[in-house]
Amino acid sequence: MNPIIELNNWSVGYVDEPIVRGVNLAIEQGTITTLMGGNGAGKSTLLKSVFGIGKRFDGSIAFAGKDITDTTPEQRLMGGLALVPQGRCNFPAMTVAENLLMGGYTLSRQEREAAIRRATDQFPMLKAKWNVPVGYLSGGQQQIIEIAMALMLKPRVLLLDEPTLGLAPMMMREIFETVQEIAARGVTVIIAEQNVMGALQFSDRAIVLEMGTLAVDGPAKTVLADPRVRVAYLGEEAA
Repeated sequence: MNPIIELNNWSVGYVDEPIVRGVNLAIEQGTITTLMGGNGAGKSTLLKSVFGIGKRFDGSIAFAGKDITDTTPEQRLMGGLALVPQGRCNFPAMTVAENLLMGGYTLSRQEREAAIRRATDQFPMLKAKWNVPVGYLSGGQQQIIEIAMALMLKPRVLLLDEPTLGLAPMMMREIFETVQEIAARGVTVIIAEQNVMGALQFSDRAIVLEMGTLAVDGPAKTVLADPRVRVAYLGEEAA
């Protein structure tokens, strides 16, 4: 099977030198991949670079077999990539309905109406809170809305940066279950996540970054059982 996302010797950062260096990855369609690593390891930088944010120092990126190295974030969005950044990225003074309309602002009226029907069918909470300003909703509900906004354009790849940050455990689980449902519909999901135990239980693959380089890459269950990972990220004592 051909990968949906392929990074070759990918080195990216922001100003004078790369934060992520020499990464080679091939991500299969319809899978969930979790990016792990400590603060400053390069998770968010790598995730955003797939969407075209940041400065490329070396390497190339392909999406569905097509080189997109020199394309803009706007071009990648229209081509089937969507990013939900870390932290709240909605319009808090606007209602749920208005936020969804903003998510589909590039669509025709007919396409937008169809996208809203898909969103409310997939996330019934949206219909229940339809006229409520998003800023009045819980953090977990706002995260669902942001994911729904990103799905309005029917992306083939969804990039999520710390989707469970600051959420209660029950809401974390709901977010991960939502991610599973999205992947089951054929959307490839790549998550940068600090909640390692939660994310790996729902992921197909796990990648560990250390100081901007790829340290571990493998099936999620295998990585979760790795003693190095359990010591570093789950607080277990070294044998």
